[in-house]
Amino acid sequence: MHRPQRGKRYSRELRERIVAFALARHDEGVSWATIASELGLSTQTLLSWRSVESRGVTAMVPVRVVQDPPRECVSVVSPTGFRIEGLALDDAVHALRALG
Repeated sequence: MHRPQRGKRYSRELRERIVAFALARHDEGVSWATIASELGLSTQTLLSWRSVESRGVTAMVPVRVVQDPPRECVSVVSPTGFRIEGLALDDAVHALRALG
């Protein structure tokens, strides 16, 4: 049985195999804490490795670039969190009156 040791180093290949195993177990419905215990690791270490390994895979994602609204535009946020952005000041006043 593996005994956890503080500061013990694992090769990248071994960490990748451990993470792959852990992900498969987690997909089966096993908790991260149980998986870490089975492996003789702390839950924090296992989750950290999972995070590091997932960052190794990069993907391009589409983005939409938008211009900043002109300075004369304002945003209105209601007390309930309703938000209207990019209004001219007169339109903002009208919207506030309609909501009130």
